[in-house]
Amino acid sequence: MKHHSEFCAIYTSFVRMIHIQFSTPIKVFRSDSGGEYLSSAFRQFLASEGTLPQLSCSGAHAQNGVTERKHHHLIETARTLLIFSFVPSHFWGNAISTAIYLINRQPSSKLSGKCPGQVLFGISPRYDHLRVFGCTCYVLLAPHERTKLTA
Repeated sequence: MKHHSEFCAIYTSFVRMIHIQFSTPIKVFRSDSGGEYLSSAFRQFLASEGTLPQLSCSGAHAQNGVTERKHHHLIETARTLLIFSFVPSHFWGNAISTAIYLINRQPSSKLSGKCPGQVLFGISPRYDHLRVFGCTCYVLLAPHERTKLTA
C-alpha cells in the first residue's frame, strides 16, 4: 500500500478472499485510530459486513496489545535471522517474510500443539523444504545463457 487512501479497496478485496477461501466472515476489525480506519466509506463497509470495529486510542500502543506483541515477535525473529546469518540489514523484507513463514509452521500451545496453517487448512506442515536463512546459493542459468566458464 503506497497511500492510506488505498486501504478501503485493499481491505474489501481481502474480505472477499476470506469469504471465498474460508467460507467465514471477519467478525471483528481491531486497529488503532488511524485516519484510514475512520473514513465513512470504510465504516459503512464494516457495517454492511456485520464486522464490529474495535479502535484503540491513537498512540496508545499498550491498548493494541495483541498486535504489538505479534509485531515485536516478528521484528525480533527477523533481527535474529539477519544477525546470526551475517546477512546485511537491507534484506530485512526477506527476513520478515521468512519469519512469518516459519512462525506459521510452528506448533502453538494456544492451538493445542497445532500450527496456524494446520488449523486453517487442516493439513500438517512439511519441513523437508526448509533451508538455513542466509545460506549460500548459486543461480542456475538457462543453457543458452551459460558458457563453459559459468555454472
